[in-house]
Amino acid sequence: MTAIDYRMTRRSILIGAAASLICAPAIVRAASLMPVRGLPLQFLNPEFLNRLGQFYRRCFYHSLDSDLRAGRAMSTVSNGTIISVAEAHRMVARARAQGWLPPYSPTI
Repeated sequence: MTAIDYRMTRRSILIGAAASLICAPAIVRAASLMPVRGLPLQFLNPEFLNRLGQFYRRCFYHSLDSDLRAGRAMSTVSNGTIISVAEAHRMVARARAQGWLPPYSPTI
């Protein structure tokens, strides 16, 4: 293993001073800065929140439907309780009736 010499030399001081001058932030007047637009607050928009809720609801019903079609053990939890198979069938049928899921089409 080789020893590396980390002593401060005139060269390292000169390089450090030059780097700090180059990288130093410029002080300018606030009036000369480019105006910046504010961020859109779309996350507080009720319409956006409604669409987001609809997306989550569709994902939930789709997952429930695929679990039932595949015959997987029900592990879906809603409000802290596991959904029974009978309740899952009722929820999927209600989702189809309300248009949240497409009409049933058997997989080939």
